[in-house]
Amino acid sequence: PWRRCSYITQCETHKAAGNDFFKSGEYLKAAASYTKAIKLQPENHVYYSNRSQSFLKLNKVTKALDDADKCISLAPDFVKGYHRKATALHAMGEPAKTDEAVEVLLSALRSGVEEKELVRLGVQIKGRSFVQLVDAQRKAANPPTEPPAASEQASVASQATDLAAKPTGSPAAPGEPPFLPFPDFASVPAASLKSKASPAAETPPPKGQEADAAQKPIWELDPEGFAVNSIQWILRDFVSDGTVPTVCYLQPCKPKRGAEAPPVGHVNIGPAFSSPETLLNCAEFLRQQAAGCSAQAAVVVVRKSTMAYPCVWKGKSKSEWPVGDKDDGVFMQLESPKMRMMFFTVLKEKKSSSRAVGDTIPLDIEQFAIFPRLFE
Repeated sequence: PWRRCSYITQCETHKAAGNDFFKSGEYLKAAASYTKAIKLQPENHVYYSNRSQSFLKLNKVTKALDDADKCISLAPDFVKGYHRKATALHAMGEPAKTDEAVEVLLSALRSGVEEKELVRLGVQIKGRSFVQLVDAQRKAANPPTEPPAASEQASVASQATDLAAKPTGSPAAPGEPPFLPFPDFASVPAASLKSKASPAAETPPPKGQEADAAQKPIWELDPEGFAVNSIQWILRDFVSDGTVPTVCYLQPCKPKRGAEAPPVGHVNIGPAFSSPETLLNCAEFLRQQAAGCSAQAAVVVVRKSTMAYPCVWKGKSKSEWPVGDKDDGVFMQLESPKMRMMFFTVLKEKKSSSRAVGDTIPLDIEQFAIFPRLFE
């Protein structure tokens, strides 16, 4: 018995060390500690779940998926196994894998696994349409004998609103990393981009946009015009002081008669591009912000050299990605209900502090999207 007690103590010591490393952001050391625990007790599903979470933070998506599968095989009722697997599949950035992630969640719900965290993740991945899929699945499994009451019909939609509005943090099992909460993204109303955009003499807008940028209020621009305004401001500041914020601009809706002109939404999303999970959390956060202010469009801006994930340029042919892997620049993704567009602007910066803006290259949104859809 004392040997078994010592053996269990060693496992728990490695797991505790892994948890401490995970909390301090040392994900590689966390994964190594969980590996030591797995070697001593390979049938413990929690260790695989924890290591899968660490691999997700390291962007080692395939390894995270393998550990999630192993976790599910050892404990089919353990909700976090399905959560890890769906997150890893979605992080692969392929539409087919995202569909597979949705099916993993639906399958787990069909089998009776605790649903709260799974529905919340499904909403993050698929938007509110995931709730419709869950509702349809429930109705197929339990066809009503009488027409459902109005309150019943609204229950799933209400649940989606509640889940989307709450952070994803939840109490973890003892010694286990929790579901990560939404990052503390600051939402700061900014003055309108029109008022802060550079004068035409400094950064002239592309042909055809001069009238829009000069005459129309920001809420009357079409999505492309709003994107042009946004990137002009970003590039002007880069040339001036070398800074490129990681930010999302939200185009306000037209104000009601007599109301004050609405500001442009300005959401700082610095942590978003550090891992698959933070990206998912940030995307849901932005969906809430966009819905809350009835935004017409959103423009996501991030400097390539600051991105740990997703590295969408890697593994692409020269015809697909005509920029060198080591060249720096700005990704800009335009999101609106009817339009999605992707651009990359090359930045040139020398040690002498001289800065210049290179070509702006349109990219295939299906291959190079750095963010999930923000509008249904």
